[in-house]
Amino acid sequence: MPFSNNKRGQEDSGILHALMPGANIYYNGKIVINHSTSNDTRVLNIGGTRFETYADTLRRYPHTRLADDRFLKRHYREESKEYFFDHDPEVFKAVLQYLRTGELHLPASMCGASVKTELEFWGVEEGDIEDCCWLNYNSWAQTMESLKKLEQDRKVSMGTYNYDPIESGKWPKIRNYCWQILNNPHWSIGAKIYGAVSILMVFLSILSFVCQTHEYFQVPVNASTDSSNSSSQPTPKLHLPWSEDNVHPGLYIIDLLCFFFFLLEIIARFTFHPSKLRFFLRPINVIDLLALVPDVVAYSYLLDESSSSDAVKGVVIFVSLLRIARVLRIFRLMRYFPGLWTLGYTLKSSLNELLLMLMFLIIGMLVYSSLIYYAEERDNFPSIPRAFWWALITMTTVGYGDMYPVTNLGYFVGSMTAVSGLLLIGFIVPVLVNNFILYYNHTECALVREKRRDKRVQREKRKQKMFERLNADKNGNVSVDGSSSPIITAKESKLNSNPGNGVPI
Repeated sequence: MPFSNNKRGQEDSGILHALMPGANIYYNGKIVINHSTSNDTRVLNIGGTRFETYADTLRRYPHTRLADDRFLKRHYREESKEYFFDHDPEVFKAVLQYLRTGELHLPASMCGASVKTELEFWGVEEGDIEDCCWLNYNSWAQTMESLKKLEQDRKVSMGTYNYDPIESGKWPKIRNYCWQILNNPHWSIGAKIYGAVSILMVFLSILSFVCQTHEYFQVPVNASTDSSNSSSQPTPKLHLPWSEDNVHPGLYIIDLLCFFFFLLEIIARFTFHPSKLRFFLRPINVIDLLALVPDVVAYSYLLDESSSSDAVKGVVIFVSLLRIARVLRIFRLMRYFPGLWTLGYTLKSSLNELLLMLMFLIIGMLVYSSLIYYAEERDNFPSIPRAFWWALITMTTVGYGDMYPVTNLGYFVGSMTAVSGLLLIGFIVPVLVNNFILYYNHTECALVREKRRDKRVQREKRKQKMFERLNADKNGNVSVDGSSSPIITAKESKLNSNPGNGVPI
């Protein structure tokens, strides 16, 4: 808008307007000249809202579509003497103001995707958006791209993609049916039952792995040997080389049950997977394979009587390190609890912020470890690398207390380290929280839309079947059970049951 508060500005604007008609000085010092001083105007009807402006205003920027006379003629209405465009009038206000003043300011209440579509239609470049409006517009665009990528990754991670519907035959139908049961827990009642059993097996497998380290579930080898000597029947060999005690019989049965379940499951997943290459690229399948390897080796060791050599035991103990992969099966719950998957995806998509936080930590660790080394005695901080641990723990506000300053200068350095850590966390963590809230809300909304879409598809299928039955009943040739006998309607049955009405039977 032109100057109105500054008296000197008003005088300059008036002099400029007298010397050059149609010119105005705006608040930022920009001079804008309206060339049209005649009555050559154009009336534009944008979505029912009428706009009138000079013809030269529309031609000010040749790269816009309003400067093209052929484009305007296609939308001209002879009866109303106006140009009609079925588009949003709010965005057009910003476009028309851009043609008048040379500054493109966008309405803050509109969606960025809608604004982008309108700007593309009018031929206005995104780069012409002013800095005050670019932040909101750019955040909208980035949010849309992030949500689109989130939806694609979610469908791939959850295994919601299907087979090609063009394939015909019984095997593709059976394959798709089994694939849906294995990967979509909300697909049917059978899929829900399988999901519940899968979750139970995951918890039992982890529970057995954890309980084997507790003394209550550890059976000494000598005790089992004495009991086996006193009994007439020999007991099975449950001693594994990575433990000094025998496996508890209850935990042994649980491990055996979980082993066969996960073995059959991974075979079924590989058999019914649409892409065998993608099967080995999914992290959860790799975790399952790694978790099964030590179980296969362990049970082979228990069943083979000649596997007591030191070389075989060494191989078994080395492979047993992979048993830690059994704990990673907890990530299978991502398929049933979207919030867990959203948390992992937030960390993955916020890699730049995490790297920035890591860089800040490294810089702070180097600076404050050097300061505390020269501020304290060598007994507390013998070297700068040893002080790295103190700086890292202090900046993250953990403070184990194994290393601490004792001098006044050391107290000052420690205080600065703790305050720097608080500021560091305060800068980075809100970004991660905002990303998690955005992704979590979008995932929940997407799941709700999928459920509603599935219900709508089921209703359409039921309606189609009902219409087919009604058409069959109307023809009177095919019954519900598939026989060729005519259908007797309820009205005909009522008439037949009352012969006194004078209606022939």
